Amino acid sequence: MKALVTGGGGFLAGHLIDKLLEAGHSVRTVELPGRDMGRLSALDVEIIEGDLCDPAVTYRACEGMEVVFNPAALCASVGPWKLFWSINVDLTDNVIAGCKKAGVKRLVHVSSPSAVFDGTDHIDADESLPYPKKFLSHYCETKAVSEQRVLAANGPDLETVAVRPHAIWGPRDRTLFPRIIERARARRILQIGDGENVISTLYVENGADALVLAASAEKAPGNVYFVTDADSIKLWDFLRRIIKDLDLPPISRKVPYRLVYAAGALQEAAWAVFKLKGEPTVTRYSAAEMAKNHSYSIERARSDLGYNPKIDREEGLRRFYEWAEEEGI
Repeated sequence: MKALVTGGGGFLAGHLIDKLLEAGHSVRTVELPGRDMGRLSALDVEIIEGDLCDPAVTYRACEGMEVVFNPAALCASVGPWKLFWSINVDLTDNVIAGCKKAGVKRLVHVSSPSAVFDGTDHIDADESLPYPKKFLSHYCETKAVSEQRVLAANGPDLETVAVRPHAIWGPRDRTLFPRIIERARARRILQIGDGENVISTLYVENGADALVLAASAEKAPGNVYFVTDADSIKLWDFLRRIIKDLDLPPISRKVPYRLVYAAGALQEAAWAVFKLKGEPTVTRYSAAEMAKNHSYSIERARSDLGYNPKIDREEGLRRFYEWAEEEGI
């Protein structure tokens, strides 16, 4: 299989590239000029430097490919609407058009449960969840729009699939766990809510396996799939386990969810009005993510894709701790 992976320097994208190479597939990727290509440069991967927001670059990247994987996205808590739309929607439109023009057989788009997250509890939810009428962030809304456009593009000339990985973690994660570890060391982690909320997580290699399966499964075209690990867990129990394993200061303080949600709304307003740099300490979306239930069923992925998570939580944690020690995190 000849496969294109957009944004190959990303966390999930990097592990996907590893899986494709291990299986003997030919891989091409696209990254913005100036990005660190160190790990990719050491692999047998064709690298195109360019911006996928440019249709010409996207077509050149898609040319000669059989399958295109599209994990490239802007995932941030705040920022200009135009920037989110450009990267999460316009870029996806370019990928769809590039696939059709180049005769690509299948497009596997990496979406997110954020596309259907409305700030309420999701408990073992499935793909029948509707899109919200109101979104908590630009990220959520633009991921919903891009997902819908990918699914609408499915047809005889291009098969399209959308995969929704949730709370990805594991080795080479440079955002989620490292940020938690940093805050724990600084004694800046506060439990939001009652601590009983249950979530689904996804060990990164399991996510990469699911994407590879989605590239060939006969039932996949036109469908969307939640992809997570085999079981769910209480979020704050999971965080406390990691913090204890790494011998970090424990989480000892709690804050009511409504208070944090209100603080998030105020910070979002301040960033929008005063054009502040960096990211707020909390937003409405992050408050809901940390305090609400959000667990998802993977029965459709099991049935249609043959997806069965291979790496359990204990083995995943062992691999993450080993990597974190090597990296000095």
